Amino acid sequence: MKILKIFLILSSLYLFLNADDGHKKYKHSYKNLDFLHLNSTQLEKIKTILIDFKKEYKEFYEYKEEQEDLLEDLMENKNFDEKQYLKILTDVKTKAAILEVERLKKIHAILDEKQREEFAEYLEEWEIE
Repeated sequence: MKILKIFLILSSLYLFLNADDGHKKYKHSYKNLDFLHLNSTQLEKIKTILIDFKKEYKEFYEYKEEQEDLLEDLMENKNFDEKQYLKILTDVKTKAAILEVERLKKIHAILDEKQREEFAEYLEEWEIE
């Protein structure tokens, strides 16, 4: 009887852990756009957008590194300047948000309604950190 109970518990646990809720039929990989089923024109346009933004991302990450160095310096100072810290942090977050919005606006213009809905499910992956 104990063996039967253990078997039922393990079977239930296995079924629960491997249950598919069915809302994501496509196995998605990080920043992979295959799930959108883009046509060749859309794919080329999005590739162009991402290549165009590559330089801006490089500049942003260099800027972010410099600002993070300044934040470290502020933490090492005897007196903590919270206004300066907040200003630097806000500037970095604002620049990241602006860059993200510009890129997403261009991608949004290329996608059709169904593709935008699918893309929205994975929007978090496209945030700039």
